[in-house]
Amino acid sequence: MRTNPRFFPYPHVFKTIRYDGSILQWPDVCQRCKSRGCESGKTTQTISVCEYGLNFRRVDSDLVIAGVIIKEEPISSTSNKKVRKRYYEQIIPKSHLISAIETLIRQDVDEEHEIAEAKESIIREYVNKEQYKKEFLDPLREEILKGLSFVHDYKQINSQISQNINVIIETSYNGADFAEKLTNATFQEKAIYHASKFLEEKLNVARLLINPAWLERREECKPFKFHGQVIKYVRIYDSLVQRKNLTVKVTGTSRLEVLANPTAVSVIPHTFIDNAVKYSPQNEPIEIYVQDYGDKIIFSVSSYGPQITNKEKELIFQAFYRGKAAKEQEEEGAGYGLYICQQVATEHLGATIEVTQDGLNKKGKYFWTQFSVNVPLRAKIL
Repeated sequence: MRTNPRFFPYPHVFKTIRYDGSILQWPDVCQRCKSRGCESGKTTQTISVCEYGLNFRRVDSDLVIAGVIIKEEPISSTSNKKVRKRYYEQIIPKSHLISAIETLIRQDVDEEHEIAEAKESIIREYVNKEQYKKEFLDPLREEILKGLSFVHDYKQINSQISQNINVIIETSYNGADFAEKLTNATFQEKAIYHASKFLEEKLNVARLLINPAWLERREECKPFKFHGQVIKYVRIYDSLVQRKNLTVKVTGTSRLEVLANPTAVSVIPHTFIDNAVKYSPQNEPIEIYVQDYGDKIIFSVSSYGPQITNKEKELIFQAFYRGKAAKEQEEEGAGYGLYICQQVATEHLGATIEVTQDGLNKKGKYFWTQFSVNVPLRAKIL
């Protein structure tokens, strides 16, 4: 109990302080009691009797109902009979006591629900007004920029690694194109190639976090095949997929081009696939669907992942928020991938990312989860 129960009908002790009930008050014998035996004991559903023959029941660590006589409770001694006669006005049916306790617990749950709803409403209003950008992200931006002052160096180093591994693969193996040659490369060469690509994509995500205005630049837009982006990330994550013995299946038919910023849009398939590989338990499937549909491309990634409660379904798209079950998995993550995805979807494309979770289809603590978005063929900013 967090607060003293209001209008409770029977005498009670709340956090060591005694209160009269709205119907019954403490009997005089309790006023003289020095042992206060009713306040001892553990929380149980058992109705006990004190040294004066009065009944009490501990509800939780804060609350004890006492100073009453339960009609159905057995009389253990002659003195108890005298107590019943003397304090007959304290006699109540057991059903009344149980009903009062149930009402109290229900009120407590309702109060907690109201507080939770109020907190969520405040957070929603805070996020909708984008106050966090001014009050949280903006003050941190300078520090983040300092931390990312090395990004240019990282990109240069990564570029050198990428160029060298590309040359090695290009000149060492036979094949109709680079993709075919890559399939013939050694495991170590593939790992270096994909690690380089992986780092490059992570740096692109960091760029969007620091400079979201980049999403508004029309000059960055050009036609590209979304399906090609998806296949690219499937290949980049191939080594991690093999390490966890996952099965990735890509279905659907998509040949249409999208006119948008390809680097920005790539954050969506990157993050969807990244999360699926990261949170999926070993030996499980990941299903990717890419399908042309009118003037849109339907894209979804489904896999087993940590539970997302109904309240968290909106919160996971907020900056730096991570779901409780996701954090309990102890997987590394900063909680900004889905935030940037939603920014790209809403601000750049004019789309919305949706998440669904099948409560019946689960493997242990993992639930079958799908992230989906309908990608328009032309960016909203155009």
